[in-house]
Amino acid sequence: MSNESLNPSSLTTNGRLVAYSESLKAGIQHGIEFTKLFDQLTDTKDAGELLAASTALFDFQMDTDYVVYPHKYDANDYYLIFMSRLLELHNNKDAVLHSREDNLKADTLFQTFPNIDDSEEFHFEQRENQDGAFYVEQNSHQVIFSLNLKEKAMYFNSDTITKLFITEWSGKSDNEAVTNAVDLFIQFGKYLVADFGFSVDFNMLDASNSKKYVLANSELSEQIMDKLFVATADNNLMLQNMDTVQGAFLDLGNQIIFSLYKEINADGSGHWVITVQDPEEKYSLFEIFNQFAFLKKWFLDNLDELQIGSKMS
Repeated sequence: MSNESLNPSSLTTNGRLVAYSESLKAGIQHGIEFTKLFDQLTDTKDAGELLAASTALFDFQMDTDYVVYPHKYDANDYYLIFMSRLLELHNNKDAVLHSREDNLKADTLFQTFPNIDDSEEFHFEQRENQDGAFYVEQNSHQVIFSLNLKEKAMYFNSDTITKLFITEWSGKSDNEAVTNAVDLFIQFGKYLVADFGFSVDFNMLDASNSKKYVLANSELSEQIMDKLFVATADNNLMLQNMDTVQGAFLDLGNQIIFSLYKEINADGSGHWVITVQDPEEKYSLFEIFNQFAFLKKWFLDNLDELQIGSKMS
């Protein structure tokens, strides 16, 4: 089409008809490009192709000035399909993807987990002025983790780990069901690292011995250690003071060591941290609370002071 035809006011009647036809064809072709990416997202067996399609679809604008598609998925849904497909590629099928009919757009997508309360549904949401998407429990909108496919980054939210996994779910479901659901989130993060080189902060779900769970509060009251001492003594364990730093540690058996101490920065400022160490690096802080009820109770009873720091509001 000539440059003159780009200005509608300069077109003849026939030129306008031709321009209209060309615009329709372009809009339809744009839709075909979408279907190619969507087919790749839903059918590919290659992890790299899966990530490429998901990333492209998240930013894909289907509608053009001349062709509008009334039924389409939200950008967030492509993240959810990506998550389900990546788990599927690794033969992990514990998360179930559901579709609910929606007359206003393409069907609404969400996930559930076996043996977790049926009212618990999960999907991705976008947040204003924040990149990527946030995996949330739909009723409470609590963020479990943030995910950015373009930046290859994932971050677990300590607030939700505490409120949803440690508190609410433990009252609704058996420990094994909760552990299995949390393990699935952990495995998803590990797949992102192994398959694509993502940067993943597992937060309270990190079982590596080098992990330091930094408390949101820089100072703790003296009563915190006193309460921990009483809790451990009531369970026939002995809380022991550390020699070189302000803090204490607890031998939970099987070479599992739980520690709470103040770490001093180079500038003289300090912050309190919890660490968990075990020979096989199987125990995250979440797992410690899951296995040792008295520590979980001590943590929740003093949550105002002991909340683990989070990058999310």
